[in-house]
Amino acid sequence: MIKIDETMISITRGDSAYIQLDISDMSGEPVTLSSRDIVRCQVRKRPNDGELVFEGDIIRSDQDNSIVWHIHPEDTMNEFVGTYYWDAQVEFTNGDIFTFIPVSKFKLLPEITMVE
Repeated sequence: MIKIDETMISITRGDSAYIQLDISDMSGEPVTLSSRDIVRCQVRKRPNDGELVFEGDIIRSDQDNSIVWHIHPEDTMNEFVGTYYWDAQVEFTNGDIFTFIPVSKFKLLPEITMVE
């Protein structure tokens, strides 16, 4: 199960997810990325000084400039149920960095059915 409420994500531990990410500038216009720009999504135990839990696998499409964050089962299956934090940023080839999703909650929910 995955639930997204604005930027807060709740996901069952060990589940897969594909999350569409949209990058817009301050006026709401879509940002076009070059093939060398790097998009990062990171989940940490705490904001600012938290230990890295996992960094997202980003799937990009050159046809429509779409970005999808793929969360794999192994990214969360060995983590404790609870609240973590995430954000997303793009590192442009000119050195600029733009955080397009601010620090937000990332909740790992318990599971009953487990793949062994």
